Amino acid sequence: MQIKTHFPACKQIIKSKQKALKGEEETLKGELKGDEAFAGLDIGFGDFKGIIAGGRKIKFPTAVAYARKSITDIGEASETYTFIDREYLVGQEAIFNAFSTRSLEFLIKYAPLMCYKAFKDIVGVSHLAVGLPVGFYIAENREALSKALRSFEVNGDKKQFHVEVFPQGVGILIDYRYDHNGQEIKDTDTNGIIVDLGHFTIDVVPFERGVAVRDGSGMLEGEGISKACDELADHIQAETKVRLNEQETKDVFLKGKLPIYGKERDFSTVIRDIVEGYIEEVINTISSRWERRIQRADKLILAGGGAYYLKQYIPSRYKDLIHIPDELEFANARGFFKGLKLKYADAKTEEGLSE
Repeated sequence: MQIKTHFPACKQIIKSKQKALKGEEETLKGELKGDEAFAGLDIGFGDFKGIIAGGRKIKFPTAVAYARKSITDIGEASETYTFIDREYLVGQEAIFNAFSTRSLEFLIKYAPLMCYKAFKDIVGVSHLAVGLPVGFYIAENREALSKALRSFEVNGDKKQFHVEVFPQGVGILIDYRYDHNGQEIKDTDTNGIIVDLGHFTIDVVPFERGVAVRDGSGMLEGEGISKACDELADHIQAETKVRLNEQETKDVFLKGKLPIYGKERDFSTVIRDIVEGYIEEVINTISSRWERRIQRADKLILAGGGAYYLKQYIPSRYKDLIHIPDELEFANARGFFKGLKLKYADAKTEEGLSE
């Protein structure tokens, strides 16, 4: 039995035979052995999500900033990371001065930093599966991301990984079709369409008889939940004269509140109105472009962090098609992890990176 896909580059990743196989940040410590050397990573424009053995999860904001040194250090110092001769903050500590995250170049350049933060206290991770948005899934970008993660150095610590690159959305399909032991789930070899509503992009991947197909796949760049966050940032600036960066705005978007001059301001009503308008626009866009496939689908799979909002506004005509994974923001990472287990079901990964 094989995982199948009509994405040509992805066929080589997943062609091997298969056998049986909350806080702001979650940190993990411990040692991995044997087939526990795998990690599925969804390095998104909004958050870094990771899955390792046992379904253990890693999540922190995709935030990177220069570490600024002060003449006087007061309180506990933030953890810094030295990478390519510069010191950086990563994750929650970087939010206030975070760089813009809306380019593929940013993700490729700083993916090693985020991977190092995720796995610095874990011994034994050697195989990574990561994703690229469908519209960026070309040979040049796949190789650039793979090269960035195969070998790098942070804090003088040299890391090497075997790297597989999947299209975003295909991870969601693998997660839907296979259980944690690598067994195919009954009645999932059907026709459908995946909508992966991320922070900056929306990836749409059709599948036929359980197989992802390239024809009809597409990416809506700039149409992710960040579009609603931009509207919120504009509203906050107009009302308070406070300009927030992308990660700060995302934080307010999730919490519904923002402290200004020592007083907490509630923006939950504004956010609700923005989300309703945004989701209506998203549904209209997806319907106009993919309605024919949706009409013939057995399943419409919604995943990605933005799907939390989308699922509340689904048109009644789609109700019987909808499938929403558990912990839907981790669906890609979970699927990437399963993809590695399926490919390397017989591999003795503890012996090195050779296939």
